Amino acid sequence: MAVRILIIFILSYNILYAADNKCILCHENVCKNKSDNCIMCHRGNSSTSRKDIAHYKLIKGKYALFTDKNSIKTQQGIKIIENAACIRCHNIGKSGAALASDLNSAVKRLSTNEIIKAIKEPVINMPLFQFNDKYMESLITGIYYYTIPENSKSITQIVHFQNNEAGNNIFQKKCGTCHKALTNTGALGTSEDAPNLSGLAKIYPDYLNRNHWNKTLLDKWLTNPRSLKKNAVMPIIELTDKEKTAVIDTLIE
Repeated sequence: MAVRILIIFILSYNILYAADNKCILCHENVCKNKSDNCIMCHRGNSSTSRKDIAHYKLIKGKYALFTDKNSIKTQQGIKIIENAACIRCHNIGKSGAALASDLNSAVKRLSTNEIIKAIKEPVINMPLFQFNDKYMESLITGIYYYTIPENSKSITQIVHFQNNEAGNNIFQKKCGTCHKALTNTGALGTSEDAPNLSGLAKIYPDYLNRNHWNKTLLDKWLTNPRSLKKNAVMPIIELTDKEKTAVIDTLIE
């Protein structure tokens, strides 16, 4: 009798749970712990049996370890985000810049494939990161980790439009033939020949103390790059004091 009651209880539990979490109607063998809601790791919509709705913005299993900070894949993703210096332009997690899209908000709007496409086919002035599939998988996992509410803080979404006044910008005229930079003025520069200067004060170290750049150091660099780095290849750019101030203000607020 006791065994019969136990069997009835288990069957009843599964039926009641399935009413709340319809994922297990198709994925019962995949779901190891039926006490957890699938959307905690996979998102999507667990309240419907319609596949197109249930799988909307679904996070596949290979990215689902983003909820575990200590997993190898999540740690690799966090490291890639640090090495790629995403925070010099983007807000991600609880830090970063407001020069480009707020990734905390963007990830909640976009599907995984849309995020991957945005990285592989970057918009103007975003570097082309040639990540292989393994790195991309870890990167996406790391990005998802930062979207967990306790790990993130969203900011106002930044949208850049083509700026007709960009051609009058001194950086565009004097520096844009070698450098690119995403600034509050917009996307400036046309070349990949020299470093992308987006978020200069946030990520790039100076050549003396390995600290972040500031206006004083940048002024010295623009006056004569070799005063900071003896083997610097950048030529001295002829700038008036007013033009130099304009370039500095463009790159460092």
